[in-house]
Order: sequence, then C-alpha cells, then structure tokens
Amino acid sequence: MTISFRHELVHSPFGGSVAARVLRCPASVDLVAKVPAHLRRASSYADRGTALHVAIGLLLADDTHVSVESLTGKTFGSYAITSDDVVTSLAPAYTYAETLLDLPGAEYFLEQRVAFPTIVGTFGTCDLLVRVGRTLHVIDFKFGAGVRVLALTPDGDEDVINAQLMFYAAAARHSLPKFFTEIEDIVLTIVQPVSIEPDAEMVSSITVTHAELDEFIVAYRAACEEALSDTPRLESGSWCRFCPARPICPAHTGPLLDLAKFMVPAQIAAPKEAYLRVLADGLNLVEAIKDIRTALHDQAKRALENGDQVPGYTLSAGRAERHWRDENATFAALQSAGFYYDDVMKAEMRSPKQVELRAKARGLKIPEDLIVSNRSGVSLVRIENAHTPAPGRVETARTFSAALKAFQGGRQA
Repeated sequence: MTISFRHELVHSPFGGSVAARVLRCPASVDLVAKVPAHLRRASSYADRGTALHVAIGLLLADDTHVSVESLTGKTFGSYAITSDDVVTSLAPAYTYAETLLDLPGAEYFLEQRVAFPTIVGTFGTCDLLVRVGRTLHVIDFKFGAGVRVLALTPDGDEDVINAQLMFYAAAARHSLPKFFTEIEDIVLTIVQPVSIEPDAEMVSSITVTHAELDEFIVAYRAACEEALSDTPRLESGSWCRFCPARPICPAHTGPLLDLAKFMVPAQIAAPKEAYLRVLADGLNLVEAIKDIRTALHDQAKRALENGDQVPGYTLSAGRAERHWRDENATFAALQSAGFYYDDVMKAEMRSPKQVELRAKARGLKIPEDLIVSNRSGVSLVRIENAHTPAPGRVETARTFSAALKAFQGGRQA
C-alpha cells in the first residue's frame, strides 16, 4: 500500500526547521534561495523521516484507527516502513504521545500549521501540541538515527534552548491564543527514539516562560531582518549540517581555494616537525571539503534524476543485484530438487546494536556480560573527536619502560 502526502511539503525560508541556522548565520537565507527548490532536500534519510512523521500522524489521528503493527510494509511517499521502524521508532514515540493524550482533560492539536508573530509569511508545522490544565506541551518528533537532538544543549559556558521548539511555541501562542489562555508552564520536548547514542533517553524536555518566548521573538526578528540586509552575517558551525547551500557557501568553499594554494616544505630535507605540520594542514583541508563533496554529489544526482542537465555528468545503471522471484515457491522447488534445508536457509542472531535498539524500545535490559567488544584496529581522527585515544609506538614503549623501571625498583626495595 502506498500513501501519498496530504499536502505539498512547503517550507518557509524563516520557518521553524531552519530557525537555529537563521539565528547563527543570517546569510544562509539568501544562499539557500539560490539553490533550486527540488535540490534542497538534505538526503535520502529525509524520506524516512518524512514518512515516519506522516505515519505517527496517522496513528494519533482520531479518525484513522490505525494500529502500529499494521504500518509495516506501507509506503509513504517513496519510503516503505520496515518492521524495525515500527519496533524501534514508531511504537515508542506513539506510546509516549498516547500516555500524554490519555491524561484527564488533555486537549491537543496534531500537525498544526502556525504563523510566527511580527514576521510576515513565516510559518511552521507543530508535530503535536498538548494542553493539560495550565501546562502546554510543544512536542517535536525526531526520527533520524544520527546525531542526538536535545531541548537544551550545552554550548560553552551557557545552555542553549532548541530554537526550533522556541519557534513553534512562539508561533503556536500567536496563532492559537485561546489554547494558551491561562497557561503557566510551556514544556518544550524532543522525542527521538533512536540516535547514535544507544543509551540516550528518548525524551528531552525544558520548561520555558512566556517572557523567554517574548525574548526569542525579538531575537529571531532581528536575525531575519539581518538576513534581508545587504551585509548579513555568515558563520559556519553545527547548524550547517543540513544546509543545502554548502556547495556555494564561501565558509565551506573557502578550503577549496586553500587546497589550491597548498604549500609543501621548501627545504630539500625539511625538519620532521615541518613535514608533520604539512600532513596536519593537508588533512584539515581534506576534512573541510569532504562534506562539500557529498553535497555536490547528492545535488547533482537529484538534478539528473529530475531530468536536468549537469554538464559532463550522467546517471549510470548500478550493479545488478539478483533476487529470488518468489521465495516461498523457490524454497519448495529447491527442496524438491534435492537441496537440504541448510543449503537454502540461514538463521543468525541480530547484532548487539540491533537488539539494544529493540531493548530500549521495550524497556528491557541486556545483561552486560553477554556482550564483548573487540576493536578492529585504529583509525585517524582529529584529537577532539577521539573516543578512545590510541597511543603510538613511541608512547607505548615509553609507558612500558616507565612501568618496568617502577616494577624493578619495587623488587630491589
């Protein structure tokens, strides 16, 4: 079964999903506007996220009466929901939302489009707004399995409230004034069932005040005005992760010019430190342009798929993958042909990570002694990204020598 989206997925240039980027980099608005609309989709993962958002909407809607399990195999847009999607993402998110909606006196809006105050044509869509007494919950579902998104993120000496949630809260208060009447607490919540942190909590919340929403409105209006000025601020950072303008952004293309001017040591026999500095500089340049390579590739591929012409490039058919035409009929035919069961079928356990995701979704614990970890080797990363720094041979030898001397000294004593 294929389900089409009920409405065209249009985004405001100042909408909630780009609020953090606009605040930090107002110049991104004009740069994104230069990218053809059909090339702005971040990645294929966006298809999954959009599909799961539509699916959770169906589950929570009063008039559909859809069960979570029944969504397995259904296609939303171009993405087919898998059993893993149901178990690890949809079911936990649905359970959380239903628990909140079942509270006495709960009222809610689902997939509600809201307009931001003081900025004409600026809008966004709230996943779920729930009012219980004098508390209002602004809930945003995140179905990406990558970087964890928090309602409150540490940033140096201060904590930063999620700008997307602040946008939705301010816009909802402006668009639904009666729904906010006598509201005292506004709870901003991210529900992210799966992320790269397997032990991360699914729910991240922060309570804000009306005064904080007022301050955000002023700050966001100022950022939008700057975006429309002649000299908007351009600044790169984590907010660039899903920006479609990276291939043309000076902050990201600059390293390409640096790469063209890449210098090698002038001396025939350069000191070792100078050569190692060259290695580090070269790695920094390659790292800086890696994301641009991916963005260029993805946008060019989407353009060609859309029927556009990218000079010098075309689409090539991928490697053919063979599949059984009908697995049930094939199994019976192979058994009749003399094949044993083990010749045809293979049973294997899910990986620890796959089981951990299901355990998290069902509130189960895996005994720690069942899992062992074996490192495949070492990889090269920047120092700040090293999870478990591995010492080099010289440092290993120095450490062993110090330990041996300490041991021998102890024996002599």
